Amino acid sequence: MTPKQKKVLDFIMRFKELQGYQPSQLEIAKGCGFESLGTVQHYLRLLERDGHLSRQWNARRGLQLAAPEPASSGHELPLVGIVAAGTPVEAFQQSDAIEVPSSMAGPGNVVYEVRGDSMVEMGIMDGDFVAVHPQAVAENGQTVIAEVNGSITIKKYLRKGNLIELRPANAAMQPIIVTEDDDFQIRGVLVGSMRFYRKWTGKSST
Repeated sequence: MTPKQKKVLDFIMRFKELQGYQPSQLEIAKGCGFESLGTVQHYLRLLERDGHLSRQWNARRGLQLAAPEPASSGHELPLVGIVAAGTPVEAFQQSDAIEVPSSMAGPGNVVYEVRGDSMVEMGIMDGDFVAVHPQAVAENGQTVIAEVNGSITIKKYLRKGNLIELRPANAAMQPIIVTEDDDFQIRGVLVGSMRFYRKWTGKSST
């Protein structure tokens, strides 16, 4: 799913949660900043094709969101902290758990919550959760969770001689260049990302 498709689906989800009914195409256009209904219809067709929603063509509010997967289809992984998709944030640990799809539930995998928009061109948005396989090494081009001088970030890993480039997936942002003088370690490699369209409630009270 592309970032713009997610933007449309997010808007529909939020609108339905707040208003109690589905938005019209005009409301989607206004809410997502599209200039034409043709653009809205294009993204609705893609979302329908991929099974995220269905439509009744003769109804003004004919959108029908796909039913969520049953809880039994996932597995629980530790939610261990927040990772920055932008300026690195101070590393810290949190003790919680979150359910993930079976495809992300490999042995030892953990979950981080993403803050920021440096990875939007990979479809990883602010507020998403990423499943990560902990390991201390990565191949060039892999997306990693990295700790740099005590701060933690998610970026694409590229080694160039003695330098390491942590590259964002956002053309408006600059990469982080890691030198031999920096305290650097890889915490893990990205397995997959998740988005929750309703407010997630975990085991903690916050």
